[in-house]
Amino acid sequence: MKTAIVTGSSSGIGREISRTLLGMGFKVYGISKTICEFNDPNFVWIGADLTDSDEFKRISKIISEDVIDVIINDAGIAFELDSLSFSEDDFKKIFDINFKAPILLTQEFKSKIRGGTIINISSVSDRLVGEGYALYCSSKAALNIYFDVVALEEKNVNFISILPSYVDTPLLHKLQEGNKDFDWNATIKSQEIAEFIKEIINHKKEALNGARIIIVSEALKEDFEYIENLWGYNVTTKELTKLK
Repeated sequence: MKTAIVTGSSSGIGREISRTLLGMGFKVYGISKTICEFNDPNFVWIGADLTDSDEFKRISKIISEDVIDVIINDAGIAFELDSLSFSEDDFKKIFDINFKAPILLTQEFKSKIRGGTIINISSVSDRLVGEGYALYCSSKAALNIYFDVVALEEKNVNFISILPSYVDTPLLHKLQEGNKDFDWNATIKSQEIAEFIKEIINHKKEALNGARIIIVSEALKEDFEYIENLWGYNVTTKELTKLK
């Protein structure tokens, strides 16, 4: 039996991924702060606060398997806050969960994941930013860049970053509370993310190692057309050029 670890397994994308992996015959260790239950003997819930660095050693002692086939780093938080008005606690909380936790979990299971797959559930917000979400956007950008480097160094593991656009999750409902103009019909469903990850695991392709994959619905496909506001300056010719 193959073994998977999923953080953020209690709701949203993480719960659907856990459900899908169980359906694929995996033993799934679900890690979350909120209790998570499945009517399946192959699911093991580990209650943990991923803002606490000491938790990762405890988690590794609970998961006794010699080989881990898949790690899904899904746990994440977001909140709306003016970019220049955050507290030290705000900064620490969002970066501890969105950025630091996936790194520490990967580090803890590095010796057991050889030949396996690590998938980070990031966000297209790493490039498509919005007012009030500076901490969230920057935490996702940092996560993606960090694992770009990890993918170069750890060539025996398949690293993939998933960058969804709007996904219909409890977190998004909380963030959009009171916004009557938000189009819920355009959102992606958690099950659709889980099904795509199933395809990645079943048909693992070496070409995807280190890849970032933006996921959209038909209504959100303009996210594919992102153009970075990037310029280049040549000190020899003194030319400043807008890059494509």
